[in-house]
Amino acid sequence: MLSGDNKATDVAVASGAAASSEFFSRSVGWALCLTLLLAVGILRIVSTYHVFNHTIDEPPHLACGIEWWEKGVYRIETKHTPLARISIAFLPYMAGVRGVGNPKNWMETVPILSADGHYWRNLTLARIGVLPFFVIATLVTFFWTKRLYGAPTGLLAAAILTFLPTILAHSAVATTDIAFTAMFCWAMYAFTLWLNEPNAERAIVFGVSSGLALGAKFSTIVFLPACGGAVLVLYVLAGQRNWRSLFRTVGLSLLCAFLVIWAVYRFSHAPLNQVTALPDRVAVKVFGESSSLTNVVHKITSRVPAPIPEIPDGLRYLREQNRMGTPSYIFGQVRNGGFWYFFVVSLELKTPLAVLLFAVIGTGIVVVRYLRDRTDWERAAPLASAVMIMIVTMPSRIDSGVRYVMPVYIFMSTLAALAVATLWNPQRPRIVARVAVVVLLGWMAVSSALSHPDYLPYFNEFGGKDPSRLLVIGDLDWGQDMTRLATYLHQKQIHHISIVYDGFYEPSSLDLPETVKMYCHDIPIGWVAVSARRALRSPECVEWLPHQHRLDIVGKTMWIYYVTERTH
Repeated sequence: MLSGDNKATDVAVASGAAASSEFFSRSVGWALCLTLLLAVGILRIVSTYHVFNHTIDEPPHLACGIEWWEKGVYRIETKHTPLARISIAFLPYMAGVRGVGNPKNWMETVPILSADGHYWRNLTLARIGVLPFFVIATLVTFFWTKRLYGAPTGLLAAAILTFLPTILAHSAVATTDIAFTAMFCWAMYAFTLWLNEPNAERAIVFGVSSGLALGAKFSTIVFLPACGGAVLVLYVLAGQRNWRSLFRTVGLSLLCAFLVIWAVYRFSHAPLNQVTALPDRVAVKVFGESSSLTNVVHKITSRVPAPIPEIPDGLRYLREQNRMGTPSYIFGQVRNGGFWYFFVVSLELKTPLAVLLFAVIGTGIVVVRYLRDRTDWERAAPLASAVMIMIVTMPSRIDSGVRYVMPVYIFMSTLAALAVATLWNPQRPRIVARVAVVVLLGWMAVSSALSHPDYLPYFNEFGGKDPSRLLVIGDLDWGQDMTRLATYLHQKQIHHISIVYDGFYEPSSLDLPETVKMYCHDIPIGWVAVSARRALRSPECVEWLPHQHRLDIVGKTMWIYYVTERTH
């Protein structure tokens, strides 16, 4: 009798699982679930807006976007492409925000946030401008995973993505990273669709999405060929040889990509010799400086327009920055030019451990299945893309946070969802596997909830009580705790303070008391607030700091001291 009851229970469980799977597979079911996930994610994001002041990068992004809308040009800073900035600046521009002065670099753009006396309104409107990219990133994750493994697994992937603190953090600030993540992963998804069925429609979608990805960030120039090349190898190894259709439509993709990126730059153009001096230099070398042919070449280059002059200008800036390197910090070490293992470590420290474990299991599943059947190249594409991003970023000399490899999180979410779906397999239910899934998903949800509102400085359990000993630049401290500092100072009735801080701010906008901004090698006296970023990345600027006793930590990044006498 007991055996019969167990069989009946198994049948009931299997029937319930099948009914649940059928609900999530229906368009109404997954649309409702997806809407709920997006709504919860957006509420969590928006609730952080007034907790944190502007990060170091937000004012220049807003100022460049306002310049694009107001003046129809894009000149203040060209090392970032404009798409995200256009979106960031749209609502502030519609609210009446206009450029302030004539800024020549990012350091002169901070006043734009408070020029009209509405600092928090302007910052909030700018941050709302990145929410569409959070939605797009979630939708790309869902639809790509749904295509590979079905709607229920797609929903799992979207849920995992929207619970990742790093994704929430960069969807809550007016910067370029979530925009690039969304557009680049859309381009990669469109690339796999085009390879699978190379027709004009899919070629156009791939071209448009690629143009938007480049419009979001120059990283596309490195990531897209690397990831696309890896996927193309998988395609060839699978025995696919549809070259004729691919070659017939590739021109359409290139044309669409070019038109989209040119439109993002407002169809800008300039004389060729203002974009590059190469033709004139070659003419001088070949024909001589006083040759009539050299003069002809010069006349041609001074009259022939070259489209999008901002791109070569921005690439020159980035090339020089990468050549010079920037100070990087990891494990208590500071090095100009970065560490080859920086992004691997940052992913390990900034990703919930449950998601890491699921992603490792998902990776194993994909590898085993691919080795058994190499014709299923599409399912290996997300893993191949993630691996290539980690490889091509290793030589980078600009290590400013995990945000530089954020597209990996979309691929990781797909792999983690695959692991969950496989372990939960309703056709062969195993109690231990299902208990493990429930525990790990619960761990992920709780760790994500507990990180609120500090998504930006989130570290998993490997970070310990003091993650500043591991990472700091962009991953812990992006200048976001000045508002909390102002609240702390009012509560403690501190009316004068010296601030050691990497960014720029206006004290009145943040309701700070009388402040003194400390520069490198300045020696303070009295109350002092020191940002973790400045203290750890530039210790030579605060040589007096080791002799002082830290009294408090405001937020996650502002260290409070009281200096009784000047130390040399």
